[in-house]
Amino acid sequence: MKRSSTLVRLGVAMLATSLVAAGCGGGDGDGGNDSDGGNSNDNASSAPSWYFVDGNTADYSADFDEGTLEGVRATYPGSELGDEFRDRLLGVNPDLADFTYGAESYDAVVVAALAAIAAGNDSGTAIASELQNVSAEGEKCTDFAACAELLAAGTDIDYDGVSGPIDFSSTGSPTSATIGIFEYGADNTYAPDEFITGEIPDSDPVEGQELPAIEDGDGVFTVGGLLPTSGDLAFLGPPEIAGVALAVQEINEAGGVNGADAVALPTADSGDGTPDIAGASVDQLLAGNVDVIVGAASSSVSLSVIDKITSAGVAQISPANTSTAFDTYADQGLYFRTAPSDVLQGQVMASTLSGDGKQNIAILARQDSYGEALAENVRDFFEQSGGSVVSYQLYSPEAATYTAEVEAIKAEDPDAIVLIAFDETKKIVPELVEAGLNGNN
Repeated sequence: MKRSSTLVRLGVAMLATSLVAAGCGGGDGDGGNDSDGGNSNDNASSAPSWYFVDGNTADYSADFDEGTLEGVRATYPGSELGDEFRDRLLGVNPDLADFTYGAESYDAVVVAALAAIAAGNDSGTAIASELQNVSAEGEKCTDFAACAELLAAGTDIDYDGVSGPIDFSSTGSPTSATIGIFEYGADNTYAPDEFITGEIPDSDPVEGQELPAIEDGDGVFTVGGLLPTSGDLAFLGPPEIAGVALAVQEINEAGGVNGADAVALPTADSGDGTPDIAGASVDQLLAGNVDVIVGAASSSVSLSVIDKITSAGVAQISPANTSTAFDTYADQGLYFRTAPSDVLQGQVMASTLSGDGKQNIAILARQDSYGEALAENVRDFFEQSGGSVVSYQLYSPEAATYTAEVEAIKAEDPDAIVLIAFDETKKIVPELVEAGLNGNN
């Protein structure tokens, strides 16, 4: 049964153990499957349990034998979605089977539209200049129509989105966010267990993050979607695209932005970097005079096109980038995200591991900006809480086999494996099973 546990932490300097004690059962067995599900490691020679993250928390019911993932625990950013918002997304796309990052995509469009209203100007630079202001330290509002009405009355607003509190930092990332903890059943699908809200301290902008002079817009708030319809993250595309479409629909129904309807250009495929199609997709969107681009989902893809977007004076808001690389990137003050930095997810994953009684873990992560940043945060917080990372393996996403990494992990006899992956999970899991490294059931 899902346990709702919403906590507020005052900064990432607080060790993961503080989250364990208050949010993950405090070691009393309530936070994991210590009694029945195989998450305990009383026997040091038992096979390790698996833990997934946002990049590979997906429906695997058609990919693995029944029970393969039973007991696997997973983390990914996002608050618990109510049925009402799910129904609204389904009204846009009735075939949605997953809602991951749909709320963050919706919020990216809404908060950008509110920033354009606050600025009285729809240019990318004007939007960027107001994003922090409309997401913090004002009168709280939770939907576009109510927020727009407050702005029209001259009231400062604090938009709290469907995805949770946003409160953009000085460098464009949420300073408060929610991480969900999920668990897989015998059917290889996942369900929520609990949700933890944490805070990430603000930081001062670094060189290259200063906003340029504000330009005049053309009077039409124009949104472009750079979201995946192909590649390893294609499963994230449908809910993200639906979130963008729903936001535009509701903004238009509420009267639009500064007297003009919002226009969403056809979503351009971001891919996953192999092959590299994102650059051409960005060119397509820029040619349509977009003011803000929502995307990409992949941190690596965003890093490959961020200069092209921001140098054009266009704001970029990703609903799913979590790499810490963006915290200090010279983005001209034009890059934002509605998903939190992996500093928070790393802390929650570490606290989950500790709360489940894990002491010696292995990390198997894809070698890119997303995988490495999250792996480093999991390792750092887990070690700060007193645990040991006995094997730390980075792999090439294009590898044909993962035998070397799997064997290296097996040699260290960990009690848990944190798999930080995308769609290649479908190839890695059978190798782990073949090596006898499945202790979830």
